[in-house]
Amino acid sequence: MMGKKKVSANWYVHHQNQMEWYESQEAAIDAVDLFMSGYEDGIWSDEKSYFSLGHADGETVDSDLFNRRKYTNALTRSCVSSIFTIDIFTKTKENWIFKYGSNLLQQSLKAGYDCHDGYLAQRLAIDYPGFKINDRFYKKVDTPSDRCFLACLEYKYAHCSSDRENYYITIDNYLGKYQLIKLIDISVKITSVASLVESVESIGDKENWIFEYGSNLLQQSFMAGYDCNDRYLQERVIYDYPGFTINPRKYQKVDSPSESCLYACLGYENSYCSWHDSRSETLLFERLRQRERDYYITIDRFLGKYQLIKLIDAPTQISALNSPVAVANHVLRLKMMKLANSMSLIKSAIVTPLGLAQLISIGTITGTVIYITIEYLPRIFQAVAQL
Repeated sequence: MMGKKKVSANWYVHHQNQMEWYESQEAAIDAVDLFMSGYEDGIWSDEKSYFSLGHADGETVDSDLFNRRKYTNALTRSCVSSIFTIDIFTKTKENWIFKYGSNLLQQSLKAGYDCHDGYLAQRLAIDYPGFKINDRFYKKVDTPSDRCFLACLEYKYAHCSSDRENYYITIDNYLGKYQLIKLIDISVKITSVASLVESVESIGDKENWIFEYGSNLLQQSFMAGYDCNDRYLQERVIYDYPGFTINPRKYQKVDSPSESCLYACLGYENSYCSWHDSRSETLLFERLRQRERDYYITIDRFLGKYQLIKLIDAPTQISALNSPVAVANHVLRLKMMKLANSMSLIKSAIVTPLGLAQLISIGTITGTVIYITIEYLPRIFQAVAQL
């Protein structure tokens, strides 16, 4: 953005895409000082960390005027003699040292020392006590821990980051170039389910669910600008399918399920039995040994892309199946499946010419249905009545 130039205004200050015009060099320097005040909080992220100051007709800049304002170390003559560049970092450093720095730091700067390390140490101790400069640069986490989320609220520019072992209060763009970190939780186990895929549900669906069913922490984290894919998925799975977890490995459907797995899967719509070899997946004979297998209730395409699994504890499942209600439910479910198959056969017989063998089969099936109705339904009702 270029400022509108007046006829009498030939001095300019140029920063990034903005140029402002002034009638005198001193007015231009006043403007630079005003710009610099915007960097006093220590947080900025400018792509170019300097100002350019010059004259439209190439008039030479009076460096003595800068010297009187303590611009000595921040001022650099460009390849064009009439244009000076003012380093924002260096100028901010000089301003801060002469305003807040120790006497030794001020005297050292006057004596021509760079004072970079001393400036950083003293300024960091005043601006953000307990923080340190991070040389590795950690990324913002998808979903913060409860403790880290609340800790970050104490700082205006903070967010939660992680090195996959610990959580940190994190501040980016300190003095235009540094990341600050402060340790929060030690040895935090971080699980990033959502990082296994590009994205979760559409943002609108996720947002609606969060504000209708999500925990208070999830809602606050989402409003604070975190993606929250991990915690959203965890809470959504717990809400929709308690006891299940997201499986990134995609287990395959078994060829023939065990009895416990077969009946366990009947309790969940669109579920099936899968298995995983808990010992080794490299040796064929080990995979075929049944006692080493873990069986799972499995549901595919949760939220359109995830596989959910729930480990089947065989003794527990078998014990649960022996209860009167479970027996009644499973027997009735199987009998209804057989009845549905029988009705389908009878229906097809109405419109299709039948042979003698087919008539015998239909008669047998019909007799079986009548027998099941007489034999099992009273037992089922009796079992339910005993509860």
